[in-house]
Amino acid sequence: MSTSYDLLTKKFIGKIKNDDDFFNYGNLPESEIEEMVNFHLHSLIDRAVGFIYKYGEPDINLYDKDDTIQQFNIDLVVQEIDLLSDIMYFSYIEEQRNKIKTLSLTFKSNELNVFSPANERRTTLDMIEKVETSTINAVQNYFARDRLTWKYKSIYLGDI
Repeated sequence: MSTSYDLLTKKFIGKIKNDDDFFNYGNLPESEIEEMVNFHLHSLIDRAVGFIYKYGEPDINLYDKDDTIQQFNIDLVVQEIDLLSDIMYFSYIEEQRNKIKTLSLTFKSNELNVFSPANERRTTLDMIEKVETSTINAVQNYFARDRLTWKYKSIYLGDI
């Protein structure tokens, strides 16, 4: 009764496979690259779990996991795996938003126009905002459903 991190990380990597930044580590040895990627993936999993708890308490304990053997100590259903990988993706692109904000604080507006056109920054920020809205909606949908049947939970306690 467990779920390997691999199920989440493979789905996540499928979403970013064309992102050169995630896979570009220069001339580092293969072992260091693998260690850095695994650390980043574990960080994204932790952020995904924490993101869910910002909106409520799930029916299962998503903190019941073991990073040393890279698994959740519970059986996640397909919808939970999809949701966690979607949140990992959002957490990853949110890092881009942080980079853009840092650029805005570091450079003057006339310097930014030389290095990064405002329209490109605005488009990226808009895209990130749409992904954030979609992610929040997915978490709220998750909380509204029974995790095993995926049917909507009833607010009524008895038969009508």
